Amino acid sequence: MNERIEEELALLRRHYDEVEYVGEGRWVRIWPLGTGAGWSEDPVAAAFQIPTGFPGAPPYGFYVPVGFTHNGRQPQSYQARASSQPPFDGEWAMFSWAQDGSWRATSDLVTGSNLFNWSCSFRDRFAEGA
Repeated sequence: MNERIEEELALLRRHYDEVEYVGEGRWVRIWPLGTGAGWSEDPVAAAFQIPTGFPGAPPYGFYVPVGFTHNGRQPQSYQARASSQPPFDGEWAMFSWAQDGSWRATSDLVTGSNLFNWSCSFRDRFAEGA
């Protein structure tokens, strides 16, 4: 594991009770992540993959357990069972999600984009509802 990823994981561990990392495929699972009113789970576990080329290449998409709904409806931009499954227990669904060009990683973890900011953006998606 490279130094940047170690620093990113340490930052995530300061903010989440559980952070799991699987080096093969560079997968991360965080818990708990608040979702807000209307969602079928609150809090929820979320997973994402650190892309090749990180931190220059931004992460894309995040995963939640299968069966995740908003007011009983399946969300938009969501695969009810993701074609690529994270290496964590259970079955996972995927939200197609990006930070709309706001990913600006710098050599200093704190002043630029980082995986903690990325994980916080999931709440922006949850705020959109279904």
